[in-house]
Amino acid sequence: MVATKKKEKSKIIWTTTVSQTPGSVAMKFRPPKETPKEGTKGKLPCAEAVSVQQIILMMFVHLCRKVIYGLDVSYRICIYVLGTLMISVVSDYKTSSTSKSYLANPNNFLNQWFVKIGWFWTCLVVGSFIYLTSHTYGCGRVNVIRNNLVRLAIATGAWFCMTSLFDMVETKSGMCDITKYLKKEACLASGNNWKGFDISGHCFLLIFSNLVMLEEGKAYLGWERIKDFLRNEEHRRVNDDQEKSDTPLSKLKNEEFLHIRNEFPKRTPYVRLLFCLMALLMIFWDFMLLITVLYFHMMIEKVVASGAAVLTWFALYKFIYMQSLSPGLPGDGVFKYVVWKDPVVNRNKPCTKHKAAENKWSSKDDVPKFMGMPLYALKDYKEEKIKEDLTEEEVFYMNGLGAKRNSMSTMSSMDKLVKGRQGSITDIRGGLRARSRSQSRTRMGVAINGSRENGNVGKNRLNHANPIHL
Repeated sequence: MVATKKKEKSKIIWTTTVSQTPGSVAMKFRPPKETPKEGTKGKLPCAEAVSVQQIILMMFVHLCRKVIYGLDVSYRICIYVLGTLMISVVSDYKTSSTSKSYLANPNNFLNQWFVKIGWFWTCLVVGSFIYLTSHTYGCGRVNVIRNNLVRLAIATGAWFCMTSLFDMVETKSGMCDITKYLKKEACLASGNNWKGFDISGHCFLLIFSNLVMLEEGKAYLGWERIKDFLRNEEHRRVNDDQEKSDTPLSKLKNEEFLHIRNEFPKRTPYVRLLFCLMALLMIFWDFMLLITVLYFHMMIEKVVASGAAVLTWFALYKFIYMQSLSPGLPGDGVFKYVVWKDPVVNRNKPCTKHKAAENKWSSKDDVPKFMGMPLYALKDYKEEKIKEDLTEEEVFYMNGLGAKRNSMSTMSSMDKLVKGRQGSITDIRGGLRARSRSQSRTRMGVAINGSRENGNVGKNRLNHANPIHL
């Protein structure tokens, strides 16, 4: 086979000179075609290939995401408050105050170096996470970074104020073992114990830290989508494809777009690392909360601290940060990428039964369904059973009534028709009832007569039976 090519208006056309003879098979050769630039317009570029290491890394990140957001925040709050109450009640009766467990000692390593300075570790991890994420999705704007860090500063102030309030309550409500010491400092300096209403600062710290990390970690939700936004937006800007739908990055200036394109690949590994550290720190804080509930403080002190932590979190992230003059919620920047949506309970929403009744427009909505699919055969069967005992006039009236129900334009006239013909409908129903009673009586009479005839036949057979001679 000899292939020749001809040029025709800058197009390459391949031809063959092999003659098709009987018994010979010609090879079908199709040379590769180069798609012109106009033919690729409107198509998005493909994503890069993913290695095995990246798959394993993303699996671990997904597991950390399940640790933080696998449980709804409402259930988590119920576990914190009710779990603290129930475990405290059990520990007050079952756990001795002089327990020999290492974790029951307030001077243990975990309590001294982690729980007592727990807010420092929380701010270290969360603060680094906030700075890296806000610097990226804020495109380097100072005001975006400042607003996100101010949110953490407000949380720090709330923690300090609440713990100071707990200490003041203990000082005002307590007394020393030896009555001559009237101040807490003097009592503790003399080696005695000051007994008062000591609200657990550790319970407040651990629960509040977890709730803050849960809220601030939402800046990572949708973070991996920024890579797709960058690829599609770069393709749109390079090809000058104005017909293509806009991306969340379409409103950015060229300098901001170049900034996020350069910073996102550099900061993403550190953002993932800090997000995983937040998940591990939440697990550790939950464990230390369990130890605190088991071995330290009274039940009422721990429950009050848990409630105070939940109320402080709710006041900050569900009320204050949603106002226009507030620093804003996590992920608020130059563009929107966060996919998280807080569940909103609509109390004015009608119940399912009323909603289903409102959505019934015609008799077709009364068709019985199985797994969402209508059972028309069953509906026809029921209609035939109903129409068996009706006359032609009654069937005609029922069909006309159903047709009027299907029309939304005659709803008002339908009400008038029902009111005007209430007596006639009652007469029809009464006639149907009387007719059904007469039919049932007739059937009963036939059945009784039949049974009597059968009884007479049986008696006649007994009377005409051949006698038995002994």
